This record gives sequence, C-alpha cells and structure tokens, in this order.
Amino acid sequence: MKDSRYFPYLRIGKVNEILKEIPEEYLDKEFTTRDIANATGANTTTINNFIATLKALKFMTGRRKLRFTEPGTRYALLIRAEDGAARRVLEEQVNKIEYFDVIKNKLQERGKLTIFEIGEEIVRRYDKKWTNPLTLKTYGAAIASILDFTGFGHYRSGILRLEEETAEMGSPAPYLSVEKMLRILEVLFPMGSEIHELAKEIGTNERRLSQELACCRALGFVKHSRRGFYELTADGREIARCSDGLRRRLFTEHLYSSGYKKLIERLYTDGGKLTLRRLGEMLAQEFNKDWSTVTKRTYAKKFLNWLRYSGIVVKVQGGYKLRE
Repeated sequence: MKDSRYFPYLRIGKVNEILKEIPEEYLDKEFTTRDIANATGANTTTINNFIATLKALKFMTGRRKLRFTEPGTRYALLIRAEDGAARRVLEEQVNKIEYFDVIKNKLQERGKLTIFEIGEEIVRRYDKKWTNPLTLKTYGAAIASILDFTGFGHYRSGILRLEEETAEMGSPAPYLSVEKMLRILEVLFPMGSEIHELAKEIGTNERRLSQELACCRALGFVKHSRRGFYELTADGREIARCSDGLRRRLFTEHLYSSGYKKLIERLYTDGGKLTLRRLGEMLAQEFNKDWSTVTKRTYAKKFLNWLRYSGIVVKVQGGYKLRE
C-alpha cells in the first residue's frame, strides 16, 4: 500500500539512545508504552514518538501490546555494541521502505534537500495534513538523520546533501606522518573498511583515526562514502600498491594540488631557514588557532615529515631549507 500510517519522528541518535536503555528482556516479549517509559525513564510523549519511529522503520509492531520485529530485535541488540553491524540492519530496512526511496530519488535529482523540503515531500506524496513548519522540520530531520546514519546522504545544519560538504580550505591540520598515512591506505586496500574495524587493525582509537582520515581525504587518497565507512579513491588504490618512487611522486602531486598548497607557497614567498618553531607559528596563523607551544610543535613535525618525504625541503645545519 502506498500510504504509510507512520513516519520517523525522532532522530536516529535519540532512537539509539533509548534503545540502549531498554532491558534486553523486552526484546523478545510483549510490552506496553508505560513499560518502556518506566524502564528507560523517558516521558510517555517521547516514548510514543519513539514507538512511532520504530513502527515507521518496521522495527516494532502492535497497538496496546507491542513487540519488536525480528530486524528490530537484531538492531536493538547490535546498536549496544556494534554500530557498523547495526547500521547495516537499518540500511536493509531503508531499502525496503517506499518513502525512503521517494526522498532518496529527490536527493539524487537535486543534490541537497532541506528538512522542510523533506517534510513537504512526505505531505505531498502521502496526503498528510501537516502545516506547522515545526512539524515539517521534525519529520524532515528524523528522515534526514536516518539517511545520514545509513550512508545515503550527509546531514548537517538542516540540510541533507548527496555529497559531503567540505571546508573552503579543505585541509585539516596535519595530524599524522606519511608513514602512518601509507599504513592506513594499505589496510583500506582494496575494499575499504568501517572505522571501528580499521581502528582495531591499525591500533588507533576512533577519535584520533577520524582526524587522520580527514588528512587522507584532504589529500585525495580516501573518500567517506557513507557514515562510518571509508574507502580508497582511484589514486589512493594506486599509491597503496605502487613502488616507493612512484608513491613519493603521487604524494607530492597530491600535496601540491590540495589545500596545503597555500602553506607551501607561503614557505617559498617568505624564504629563509625553516625550523619547527617557525613552521608551527605559520601553521597556527594559517589555521587561525591559538595552539599551545607543544601543539604547534606537534603539527609542525607532521607537516615537516610531509615536506621531507616529498622532497620539498632538505636538512641543513640548524634546520631545513627549501629545495631549489
């Protein structure tokens, strides 16, 4: 049937938060709205919206007596310990539900949708009587958050985008050495990886790894194809498997064509001997950050590692100089 009684009302982050509070005993038996409210400490209104969202996702069924469906039970169990696996369960559900196809197709056409436009599209397609802008916004944000979580789009600040928005400079502060970067590329080759699996393989916590991956993306070697999942670009695959000489050439080419080019150009403009202290001050100025002396030195060491690997600078007494 084309119409749907339920549409997501809560954002997926809130849904996941409540699911983690529900005792596991509720995952394989009937229960009431009041049971879930008492078990989680959430108010009845929030739980009603939570239940409506799970029904919209076909994770829950019933009226007075409620029960998790089989995929709902799997998702509720996995979201407690394995975001990547839970995300795949939700992705399967999204692919089975018509209204998500409607929004995904519209996103493909336009490239981006506001949460108001998403709400309006549901109203138009399914004859809903929502007129309050806050209602449109709430439903739109809930759907956008689910599509973001499952990798069908990138949701931020009220806008769902087909492609992730990048900063103007497109370059985070240098966060890792070339050697660590190449290690990441080698592990991602050839099929990519969920970030939690990649973190285990490399031995780095996810928060730090996400910053390191941002540098890999800024240089054009890695792409963030869906939330939590990273894979190599064509050049990333090439650099992961080629000889050291070709790696250096590819790295240098990407460094010069990235947002970091501005920093390199400034080095040539300013001239003179390059020290860690001077490079740290320059980085702080370019990124407009009030870093501590230790942080400046840390980023300077990483960027200097890039410059040395690419042959842009050479060691001299008391520091480094640009290769002529």
